[in-house]
Amino acid sequence: MTQLEAWIVAALGMSVVFLGLVLCIAFINAFNRVAKHVKWEGHGHAHDAPTPTPKAEPTSSAEPAKAVAKPPVAPPTPEILAVIAAAIEIDLRLYQSHGDQRLTIRR
Repeated sequence: MTQLEAWIVAALGMSVVFLGLVLCIAFINAFNRVAKHVKWEGHGHAHDAPTPTPKAEPTSSAEPAKAVAKPPVAPPTPEILAVIAAAIEIDLRLYQSHGDQRLTIRR
């Protein structure tokens, strides 16, 4: 393979990748425009629902704001504590307690 052929292959490869990225951006924008025209009333999307406007309550600077009492949180059951302990044990055994790595469990 000559130097010229190598440059042609490199340029073609980079142009194909660039064209693929441009097509991905075009498809994402097209799907975004189509999604804006779809009515999402019964599909569970809350971002299109009208947000209720909070009522402005007159507050004076002399009165402190009233804190809303939160319901008490029940402590975790022994089964949940056992699962958490098992996950921590698995993390420690897999990563041998490397300080910069942690197992994160999200719902």
